[in-house]
Amino acid sequence: MEIIIKTRAFIKKQILDIKTYGIRELLRKILLLIEVLVRIPIDTISIVPCLIIRLISPWIVIRIQKMPCTNFGDFLEYPATYYCKKELKIDQPTKKFLDLVYIHYKDKVYNRQIAKMWKRKFNFFSGYILDPISRVNKLIPGWKIHIIKSLQIRERDINNLFDKCKILDFTNEEKIYGRKILNKFGLKDKNKFVILNVRDKAYQLKKISARYRNWSYHDYRHIDIDKFVLAAEELTKRGYYIFRMGVIVEKPFKSKNPKIIDYANSNLRSDFMDIYLGAKCSFCISTGSGFQCLPQLFRKPIIDLSVPLGDKLTHSEKYLLMIKHHVLKKEKRRLSLSEIFSYGGSSAFETKIFEQ
Repeated sequence: MEIIIKTRAFIKKQILDIKTYGIRELLRKILLLIEVLVRIPIDTISIVPCLIIRLISPWIVIRIQKMPCTNFGDFLEYPATYYCKKELKIDQPTKKFLDLVYIHYKDKVYNRQIAKMWKRKFNFFSGYILDPISRVNKLIPGWKIHIIKSLQIRERDINNLFDKCKILDFTNEEKIYGRKILNKFGLKDKNKFVILNVRDKAYQLKKISARYRNWSYHDYRHIDIDKFVLAAEELTKRGYYIFRMGVIVEKPFKSKNPKIIDYANSNLRSDFMDIYLGAKCSFCISTGSGFQCLPQLFRKPIIDLSVPLGDKLTHSEKYLLMIKHHVLKKEKRRLSLSEIFSYGGSSAFETKIFEQ
């Protein structure tokens, strides 16, 4: 009876989606159906390698896992955690093991340089081959020992693993190229620079259409880039260049100061320089986004302006935690730190909760 109810609900949803979004949605669902039908013979063939993996497991454990590449922060943090644990021999199989990772053939890689650097560290294999094997494997009892848990979940770096391991590095050719681009921005080799990572809604709306998700619940995390002009100007007086980071941004970072560089809107912006700047900066000022993981991996100091307070980085002495002003609307006054906690502002992960 429950299956019948769920089936009816599923069919109703498909019909509603088609009525709401039209012919494009119908075509999308037809393509999904075709993909499911094509999977059947491929998954059947994949039973053979799955059985072989199980048969040899007393001698060697084969672990297979998809790389989480569609989110910038996840593509940095999850593999970094896995790499550190493997290097430091933490939470590893007691038997001899071989780890194979892949990028799903349907996933878009949002930073090609990161993919390039991870491929120097891990055993990458074709997603067309590994994905069906991974999918079928999870249908057979005992599958959990054949996955890589650290590549599936976000873990706070409470043991400071990132400080103990040199996780990512550049080739000599990449180092030369990075310095060459810095020179084009006007920096000499010994000049110091700060990166400014200010979150707005432009990137998520471009990356993932609002058709598939309403991103307004993230609005509390956004901040106007203009609020950082005075800070940037002051930092230039102290000898720093400033790079305003971003791939797609809502508006330009306006300044006539030649040491303040609106990198996000520069024709020299690239996947490579995104990573190079995050790795080579003196420190990072961040309002909280996946990009923040980059200077974190390269052990750079971070001024953390993210919200909510419960999501702040508290496990390293390299992080300076700053708190945005929280205003109680009905009394038109700023809340103290203890009041922010008592009103639930430390664990509010949706805009509507902050509005309340």
